[in-house]
Amino acid sequence: MPVTVTTIRNVELVRVGVHEISTGTWVVSRADLADAVAASSAGIVRDPVIRLGHDGPLGDGAPALGRVRNLRTTHGGDVLVGDFTDVPCAVAGLLPKAWPQRSVEGLIGYEAPDGRTYGFVMTAVALLGATMPGVDGLADLADVAALYGLAAASGRRVVVVASPP
Repeated sequence: MPVTVTTIRNVELVRVGVHEISTGTWVVSRADLADAVAASSAGIVRDPVIRLGHDGPLGDGAPALGRVRNLRTTHGGDVLVGDFTDVPCAVAGLLPKAWPQRSVEGLIGYEAPDGRTYGFVMTAVALLGATMPGVDGLADLADVAALYGLAAASGRRVVVVASPP
């Protein structure tokens, strides 16, 4: 049975600043956001997946509910933006009510196989329901998606990052 998917363009993901997040204080610089774009463009890691929450009962078996593609910066390099692609329409329709928040996940100080170090590499976006976000000041996704006639969610997100193993 085919699944109808959609794209939600221009989703603000992270903003430069000091953010109190679930793992502590995260200081995000323009260089970090530029590194996320460069790593994505170079194919250093796979396109970040969209998933339900950070952890869940399915663990490694949890489905990917889309990908984040076309990472770029806006607002003079202060905001990381991407497109949510291959999102099942049924999920996109539920985002505003069921998962109104989002949270990026990534690696800090990631050293790629070629030896280059990236300040931040994004690996996933977790859709959040009841959990409050840690990054404020991002555009409301519902406003952006309305331009395309798509359901969407609030622009607030929690950023969770981890160092590579």
